[in-house]
Amino acid sequence: MSGDSADTLSVKVPEGAGSMNTHSSVFSAGDKTSDASDVVVSGSLFEANLAFVNADTGDILDVSPAYGSGRGQLLLATAEQGPVVGALLCSSVGDTVVTELSPQDSAAMGVDGQLIVVAEINAVYAPRAEGKTRALTTGFPAVTNDETGRPGMVLPPQQAPTKVKSSVRIEGNGDKVASTDNVIGNVLTVSWEGQVVRNTWDEMPSGFGAEGDEGQTGASFRAELTGYPVGSQVVIIEPTGDGTARVSVVDILAVL
Repeated sequence: MSGDSADTLSVKVPEGAGSMNTHSSVFSAGDKTSDASDVVVSGSLFEANLAFVNADTGDILDVSPAYGSGRGQLLLATAEQGPVVGALLCSSVGDTVVTELSPQDSAAMGVDGQLIVVAEINAVYAPRAEGKTRALTTGFPAVTNDETGRPGMVLPPQQAPTKVKSSVRIEGNGDKVASTDNVIGNVLTVSWEGQVVRNTWDEMPSGFGAEGDEGQTGASFRAELTGYPVGSQVVIIEPTGDGTARVSVVDILAVL
C-alpha cells in the first residue's frame, strides 16, 4: 500500500488473497502510549478515514476525501455499526488498519465480491462527559448519571424560567469550544412538564454545528456551549415562548 492522500492511495493485493473470515492487521502503528483513552473500545466515539478496495483487483472503490489529512468521519464502536467498525476494536490513534472482509460481510454491505477496508485511526473521544462534578446553580433540575453516563433529571417544582441560562455540571479538561466549532455530543432534552423531547443516547452522538447552524441541526442551545471545555456536561434551560421551557443536558464529546 502506498500514497498519503485520497488521490494518491494505491493498494496492491497479493495473489491468492481472499479469506472466508473477516480479519484485520495493523499496516502501520501509531506512537504507542500508556493512555487507554487512545484505544478504540466498545462504545468509543472515534474519528477515522476509510478506503474501500476491491480485494480481487485492488481498485479503490471509495475513499474518504480527507484520507491522509488527519481528519475523518466520526464512527461509534457498537455491534450495530457492522463488521468494519467491529474490526477496528483495540486499534490505537495513529494506526492504519487493513481489514479483509469475508464474502458474507462484503455482501452485507451490498458489494459483489470481497472488500478490503483501509482505516486510518485519527482520534478517540470519551463516550461520556468526564471531569470534576460541579454543583448546579439554584433553579436548575437535579441531574444524575447512571453507570453508562446516561443522564436523568428531576425538575424543580417552580415556574419555568423566562431567560436562557446554563450551568456546567461536569467540567471537562479539553479545549474550550469556539463559536465556529462543530460540536459533537449527546443530549437529553426534556420539557418543563417532564416529557422527553430529544434523546441521542438512544441513537448515537449528534452534530450540533457551529453558532448560526441552529436551523440546520435543531440544536437551539448551541450558543450556550461556547466557552465550555470539551468533555463537559452542560445543563441549559431555554424558555419556549409559551410560558414554559425545556431543559437540555449536553455532553460535549468532541469538536470538528
